[in-house]
Amino acid sequence: VTHDQVEAMTMGDRVAVLRDGVLQQCAPPRELYRKPANVFVAGFIGSPAMNLFTVPVVDGAVSVGGYALTLPPEISAAAAELTVGIRPEQLQIADRGIGVEVEFVEELGADTYLYGRTVDRPAPQSVVARAPGGTEIQRGSRLSLHLDVADLHFFTTDGARLS
Repeated sequence: VTHDQVEAMTMGDRVAVLRDGVLQQCAPPRELYRKPANVFVAGFIGSPAMNLFTVPVVDGAVSVGGYALTLPPEISAAAAELTVGIRPEQLQIADRGIGVEVEFVEELGADTYLYGRTVDRPAPQSVVARAPGGTEIQRGSRLSLHLDVADLHFFTTDGARLS
């Protein structure tokens, strides 16, 4: 038993994630990371945590940071609003993508973490991206983060994973 997710992920063959005494998911570490059963597991497993954006579905697409993402038909038909998740390492600095204003830069040698907010108005959302070490981005910079729709995780607004 541990509250240290790194310890659990490195030592366990199967890890049980509990929330308020209720089992959320029990699976091998890789499955917890790649296919979290719900928003709680998605936000708990991984450091930094998965980015989670709650957005309306409009005409089979969602918009995050001014970037429209066309959804698979089975996902777009699931609900009028979804929570979309993406891991920080799956975001790439690019010419187009999610618009972000950088609020903090954490340089860790081999990696640089960029913490910011989407340019969505009136409701910007927090976002974290992992960039290669030595990436020269300053606080206050505006940039675009590209993503692959195949890397996205989809959840209902009550937190359940959509296949």
